[in-house]
Parts: sequence; C-alpha cells; structure tokens
Amino acid sequence: MDINDQTDTFQYELAKLIYRFKSEYDINDYTIAGCLDFAKLSVLTETDDVIFTGELTEDTDEEEDTDETFPHF
Repeated sequence: MDINDQTDTFQYELAKLIYRFKSEYDINDYTIAGCLDFAKLSVLTETDDVIFTGELTEDTDEEEDTDETFPHF
C-alpha cells in the first residue's frame, strides 16, 4: 500500500470514528474539533501532555478583583 492509499485509509477510518462517536454520544462538533486539534498538536510536538506555563497578573480594575492566567505555548 503506497502513501496515498495509507492516507486515504487513515482519513476514512478517522471519519468513521467521528461519525460513530457523534451517533453514540452526546458530543458536539466544537468538542470534536477541539479533540482533533489537541491530537494534531500532540502529533506535531511528539507529546501526549498539555504543556503550558501561566503568568498570574494582578487586576488593577477595582470593580472586578480576579487574577487571570495567560497560557504560553
């Protein structure tokens, strides 16, 4: 099987998996897209973990006193 056939097979199997999960579970398209994006990043960075650092900033607005975390990838 050449690379084109392997790619077609992978895409077909991935589509079947997505359609199966959509029919068996109460999962929306945005969740599926987010999971696929995470999988893409895991493949591209060769990791299975979420890796980010956060910086806590002090809120100078007196109306709302919360800290915000900004992830850096």
